[in-house]
Amino acid sequence: MSIPDDELRQRLEGDLTSSRIAELKVNPVTGNFDVGHLREVNRRIFQDLPSVGFSEVTPGEYRTPVQPGKDWLKCRVLDVTPGQFFVAYSKMDDAAQRRLESTLAQVQPDQLAQLGPKEFAHAVSKLYAELDYLHPFPDGNSRTLRSFTAQLAEKAGYVIEWDRFDADPQGRDRLYIARDLAVNKIAKPGIEHPSSIMRVVGSMDRLEGNRDLGDLLADVIRPSRSVDFEAMDREQALKKHPELKGAHAMLEASARYMESKAVDQDTAKSLLKTISAKLVERMNHGEVIQYDGREVKPADVSKSTQPPPNPTRDRGMDR
Repeated sequence: MSIPDDELRQRLEGDLTSSRIAELKVNPVTGNFDVGHLREVNRRIFQDLPSVGFSEVTPGEYRTPVQPGKDWLKCRVLDVTPGQFFVAYSKMDDAAQRRLESTLAQVQPDQLAQLGPKEFAHAVSKLYAELDYLHPFPDGNSRTLRSFTAQLAEKAGYVIEWDRFDADPQGRDRLYIARDLAVNKIAKPGIEHPSSIMRVVGSMDRLEGNRDLGDLLADVIRPSRSVDFEAMDREQALKKHPELKGAHAMLEASARYMESKAVDQDTAKSLLKTISAKLVERMNHGEVIQYDGREVKPADVSKSTQPPPNPTRDRGMDR
């Protein structure tokens, strides 16, 4: 059975853009998270398409402005949520382009680095919703914004695990719903045509009660030091994040205690795995683990796994 041409085109586009997105993780765009930076991310992701037959693709270029008196809506069909939903975007006219420039001019990675995980998640969600509402490119805005915000997060000492939303259709729907609700709240005052307003308001009413985008992103945003504590060996992790010294020292002290008590190897390994997970949980809440050199028992670590009421991030870390 032959594969339809449109399906082949989708596969080719997916393969080429996925390769470029992976490339961006290793070799990100150098810039100040301004308009030029955002446009270069889009250009690099879609740069291969015009040469393989996608003549309508214009990498790094803005979409054509919407004519006065008209609205630009997209119809969304979700995987597991029945029905059609509508989301409205900016006209991408001169006013929208100025708004885009102003929005990105206010992005300050050093200031974002001072925020705790939840506050950072809400700040990024606000930026993401605004950029998605402006929707500067003809296509590929989601892929562009994911790469752009992931790089911004890394600069501020965080990791956005966007791929976790792609694990199942329910996860994708949750992200689309939260994102579209946030975008429609921004877009609603500027919608001109009565039929557009009816579609957008109807969609918002049907989706109301779902999770806020900031709360949803908080589930997939973690401090870089927490991720690297799990993924790197001790020497690598401490070189990148000296503030992990306390967490590693506590883990080593726990190992020494179990050795002194002749705990069997399998039990000790299991306990150390549990202790490590508890330390990661505390760091995910923004805590920097401190260790004063006292003897550490595995039970002591378990008792102290609750994060402080208002954890703060140490200034100057995770840059």
